[in-house]
Amino acid sequence: MNLPSDGLGVLFYLALIVPGVVFISVRAQFRGFRDVDRSVGARILLAFVVSAVFDAVYVASIGPLVATRVQSGAKLTAGEVGTLGWLFVLLAILIPALVSWIAYGGGPFLRPIHEIAGKLRTRITDSRYESTPTAWDLVTTTTEAGWVRVRLADGMWVGGRFGDSSYFSTYPEPRDLFIQEQFAMSEDGAFGDPLPLSGGVWVAVRDDYLVEWIHDPIEEKETNVSQR
Repeated sequence: MNLPSDGLGVLFYLALIVPGVVFISVRAQFRGFRDVDRSVGARILLAFVVSAVFDAVYVASIGPLVATRVQSGAKLTAGEVGTLGWLFVLLAILIPALVSWIAYGGGPFLRPIHEIAGKLRTRITDSRYESTPTAWDLVTTTTEAGWVRVRLADGMWVGGRFGDSSYFSTYPEPRDLFIQEQFAMSEDGAFGDPLPLSGGVWVAVRDDYLVEWIHDPIEEKETNVSQR
């Protein structure tokens, strides 16, 4: 594959790849990695497809203005060169990143819109398909429970506070947990006191383990009272 050597050719080449690369990179941060994100060939192909969509919209929007300026034959001024640089940053980086954030992230502000869109999609298509690859990924990314406990194969329990500093793996990585604050556990799985000097505990979750997420009774009581 021969790379372009002139300035205009390099610009066109970047326009065909950069928007898509930015879009799928931001998407992976919010949606998590899938098998397609690990294949270099698939990511490059997807980047070209996404870039082509963005470029088509840009050409339809500002293409006539650009064509008129090029056909004029006038040399670029220093101010126009700076404008082109900022325009490239806007069109190739900022807009694709923003669109990807809206589609796959959006934070709590856009979550209701995503939920409504999901319900409409289910009703229109009568489909129960869920893009989340495993039940483990679904519960770990949506649960609001603040406690977790794991029953090991030998019957022992490991558990503690599952807060913002805790961590879990997602597909396609093997299942594991980092529990930020470990508590002593009884034989029946009841939580005791925090373990002194504990900096957390890591658990590789095997198929013969049982993982339970548990809500804090005090927090649940306060939530129910506030809703009345």
